[in-house]
Amino acid sequence: MPSRVRDSLVRVLSVTRIAPRVTELSLKFPPGVIMSPGQFLQIETGVTFLRRPISVAGFDEGTCTVRIIVQDAGRGSHAISRLAPGDGIKAMGPLGNPFPMDEITDGLRDGRRIWLVGGGIGIAPLIFIADSVRSKGLVIDSFAGFRDEESVWGLRELEKCGNVTASIGGFVTDSLDRAMETALPDSVMACGPRPMLRALQAICAERGIPGKVSLEERMGCGIGACLVCSCGVWTDGGRDYRRVCRDGPVFDMAEAII
Repeated sequence: MPSRVRDSLVRVLSVTRIAPRVTELSLKFPPGVIMSPGQFLQIETGVTFLRRPISVAGFDEGTCTVRIIVQDAGRGSHAISRLAPGDGIKAMGPLGNPFPMDEITDGLRDGRRIWLVGGGIGIAPLIFIADSVRSKGLVIDSFAGFRDEESVWGLRELEKCGNVTASIGGFVTDSLDRAMETALPDSVMACGPRPMLRALQAICAERGIPGKVSLEERMGCGIGACLVCSCGVWTDGGRDYRRVCRDGPVFDMAEAII
């Protein structure tokens, strides 16, 4: 089970530029922290009042080392990406509800076909899923989308656990649609920009394929108090609202209003 939320002073162990404007950082957390795919951190930037939500891309329980991948897209993310080994920074987490890892691993063991679908920085939590199933000797196929060739990253990690289809300069859902002409997945796990998730939702709804989506959203507090990240969902009573930070970021694909 994920550990309770805590605000920790963490140490930067390494910083690696893996693509233009995309940086991987390894952070050393205090003992006792446990994180799962789909969860995120609220990281203090030092230059903005609000912290920035950053997905967890990997976790080593033995060393309490957390891997994050940051896209330099503004003042806050730029400051985080400019950190250096040895720097200290405050990070609150683990936050949010993760992907259903027991369901994923049990399904793969039972021979079910599960696909990972990601776009841009949304590939980060999917790498965490891929690494988790690989450590159990399981295979999972991935579809990854990038703006251009310079923006490509993470394929090597995804390839360690199964086949990867990369879409460069196009729509990852086009590759997915073509793949479904020969084989349908039993479920899909996805994270990426809303247009991609909206197209994926339509494709899966047409074919009756269930799945989970991790929504990317601007956040204030990260713990559900400020309501900045509210999103629409379908419930038995009709349309309702949920907080991405507290009720998500992972939602049932059929319930999320994307």
